[in-house]
Amino acid sequence: MDAGAEMNPFLADPLDHLNEHREEMALWLALEVLQLNPVALEDAELVERLIACQERVQERLRAKVARAAGGLGQRGAR
Repeated sequence: MDAGAEMNPFLADPLDHLNEHREEMALWLALEVLQLNPVALEDAELVERLIACQERVQERLRAKVARAAGGLGQRGAR
């Protein structure tokens, strides 16, 4: 996509979040891939721990996005 191309407004926010939270997204995806590993699937406790870690990453990311959205609203209100 060249610099002059217009961004689809429905993609702008998700892409901004992806760029801002790249590390969390990479960690979430790695946990997802590990959960699909046939060897990991043989260990129910491991799978449960991977799911728990993934849920913590999601909660942390949701909290960051909520804080950022709250901060933007406060700046815009001035």
